[in-house]
Amino acid sequence: MLQVTQIQKSFFDKEVIHNVGFEIGQKETVSIMGKSGSGKSTLLSIVAGLIRPDSGEILFDGQSLNELDEEELASFRLHNIGFIFQDFKLIPSLTIHDNILLGIYPRNDIADDEKERRIVQLSEEVGLAGRLDESIDTLSGGEKQRVAIARSLAGHPPLVLADEPTGNLDSKTAEEIMALFSQLHDKHQTSFLIVTHDRDIASQTQHTLTMKDGELQS
Repeated sequence: MLQVTQIQKSFFDKEVIHNVGFEIGQKETVSIMGKSGSGKSTLLSIVAGLIRPDSGEILFDGQSLNELDEEELASFRLHNIGFIFQDFKLIPSLTIHDNILLGIYPRNDIADDEKERRIVQLSEEVGLAGRLDESIDTLSGGEKQRVAIARSLAGHPPLVLADEPTGNLDSKTAEEIMALFSQLHDKHQTSFLIVTHDRDIASQTQHTLTMKDGELQS
């Protein structure tokens, strides 16, 4: 599904990604582990098409992201990738329902009644059944991440990218979130690429890549 080949990226003459390559198959869970500043989040942004590499190539189901313009990249992300962030990236003034809806609101290929069906189903799957009208402001950190996970899956993407998804959570809640990832992976057969600095979190994925100083360690 995803092939990353010889990616290099520099900022202000400082190389932050050096000759990185790896593959993710369909329905796989993969973690990229490394210390802060190792290049993990930059690599995730490159995979998502948010940052263009200086050299190398990203192939998604045979399609080169290098060949897409910004509008095409935005459409690619909307239809193929879900995002989960350490700080949730939710809109506090909106309800759980409306925050999940944001994951598919721009999709004209999904009927409104199907969007509503997915929102209800996903709220149940992440343990927030019957709470769609609640404001984000009322939720705990773990509950906010559950909303973010539901939003990331609303479009049925083949790949979900998670950047330190347990970084703002206590250890017990982090374990619960990783267990939820496992359940949803089994149910939706979506691939997950998870960036983390936590070895315990990384150990719960099928494959682990380790980054140090912008390079993958063998």
